[in-house]
Amino acid sequence: MRPLFTKLVFAALLPAHALTYAARADTIGSEEATVGVRNDARPFIWQDKNTNGYNGLFWDICTEAVQRAGYRLKAVTVNTRQRAEFLNMGTGDFDLLCDPTTITLRRMRNFAYNGGVPYLQFSPIIFVANGSYVQPRRGTVAPNAAGDLPEGADNPTCNEIVRWMDKVKGEKPEEWKWWPSPKAKAADSNGSPPPASSGFLGWLKYKFDLTLSRSSQGDGIQTKSFAFWGYVEGSTSQEAAEQQAKAQSKDGLIVCPRSMPSHEDAAKEFCSGRLARYYGDVEMIRAALAGYSENANTRCGADFTPAATGSYEPYALVVSSHHFTDFPERVTLALYGMFEDGTVERLFTGHFPGAQKSQHLATLFRINSIPAGGDAPKEIKDPLLACFRCPVGVRRASLFTSSAVYVLKQ
Repeated sequence: MRPLFTKLVFAALLPAHALTYAARADTIGSEEATVGVRNDARPFIWQDKNTNGYNGLFWDICTEAVQRAGYRLKAVTVNTRQRAEFLNMGTGDFDLLCDPTTITLRRMRNFAYNGGVPYLQFSPIIFVANGSYVQPRRGTVAPNAAGDLPEGADNPTCNEIVRWMDKVKGEKPEEWKWWPSPKAKAADSNGSPPPASSGFLGWLKYKFDLTLSRSSQGDGIQTKSFAFWGYVEGSTSQEAAEQQAKAQSKDGLIVCPRSMPSHEDAAKEFCSGRLARYYGDVEMIRAALAGYSENANTRCGADFTPAATGSYEPYALVVSSHHFTDFPERVTLALYGMFEDGTVERLFTGHFPGAQKSQHLATLFRINSIPAGGDAPKEIKDPLLACFRCPVGVRRASLFTSSAVYVLKQ
């Protein structure tokens, strides 16, 4: 946390025009920074399958920030699995991860001095999004996403439900039958007697091959139901989906979270009626559903009502000091400069035409737009004296940093 505090104080005291141009080093073009680029995070950043080029707000921000920091950019496509491996273990060895990565305390601990990848750190927050889920529009029939389990499904696991769904694929829901669990099949195949817990009726069935009738689920037996919820692997939505699934799974309901390799796959599963909930960033979900509907020439009905009470998702870039020790600081200065001179505002307007910023996002843009300020008077050479001509709020910070410089000089 100490380097982060130092950077914020340093950035707050610099004149804004210095933030814009100081990051442009004399070595522009002499060093190459490897940038891992997310290929499936539309509308923020994605790869065009026809041209293999990259698009999106984050792509434009990354390319401009790397240039202002004084480096050439080498782009490497990153999928969700590679992204997770880089964040967890540093695998891939990128100088910058160009991806809407949510800042979490768990990731910050992993980036700390005693964490798994201490040479990684977050850039300033550059976007605030809304994390939530969507569900099928009311009236939509999706028996493969949620419904009642047939008789015989006493206490199945999610894996058994998935295998059962594969088995009844193509059949009508009213014809679906449950099949014996793998354990029951194994017990029948080796000829061993049923366990004592099965009681006298179980022994009779084993001994005399009797077919015992079962009462229907409507005759005092609680109907068991299932539901599949999907999320993109490695995203912060995974934790939300799993926690809510655990909380809502009860005796009569089994909720099975399912990981998807990409938003494209998640949108396909949802629009095909195989997911009862689709978790993720709301804007990414909208873009993924729109893309699938366009490619499949169909209309994917989704209810975005739950998205109104979603979670706060602060997005940042992840930068590395592994190859260039000052690279994170250069990128930070470049980003603050881009907010101050209106570059980020113009890019946002271009990529989200007509969109109104949320209250959180508008506040973030104002905070990151550090005011221009002015240079200290030339006749004041002692930094300890200069701070007394500053406003009170700035005076305290200036006195703190100036005193530290003064002590170091002594």
